[in-house]
Amino acid sequence: MITIEVTNSPLFCLLIKNTWQKLSRYYNQQLSKYDLTVPKALLLLEIAPDSGRTPGFLAKSLDLENSSMTGLLDRLAKKELIVRKPNPNDRRGFLIFLTPKGIQARNTIKSLVEEMDRKLRTQLSPEEIKVFRKVISVIKKQI
Repeated sequence: MITIEVTNSPLFCLLIKNTWQKLSRYYNQQLSKYDLTVPKALLLLEIAPDSGRTPGFLAKSLDLENSSMTGLLDRLAKKELIVRKPNPNDRRGFLIFLTPKGIQARNTIKSLVEEMDRKLRTQLSPEEIKVFRKVISVIKKQI
């Protein structure tokens, strides 16, 4: 059986996986104080505080299946973080809006994400950040 040490692996996919797992654990730990998870937090960040979004828009922006989006929306609605309202441009659809409680949660999440971003940026030069963005862009284009 072949084993690969993930943290020292030259394989990009394993480095990315390991990094995402660590980030996800960090954010889930921080978000658990607010009874939220990373997927719920990402969804709240995608909803503009002052305008509604369609479930399709949200699913596409988060690269989720519609069925997964429905479940997430149901759980956020149950927590009174979002509300569904009829879409005036589509009688069959609805728009997702943040509630006041949802706006407060979104602001907290945004602060957590910005804090981590600041921490990371202090460890990297502007040139390293530029290279990192380029590498991420190349990877995304290949997938």
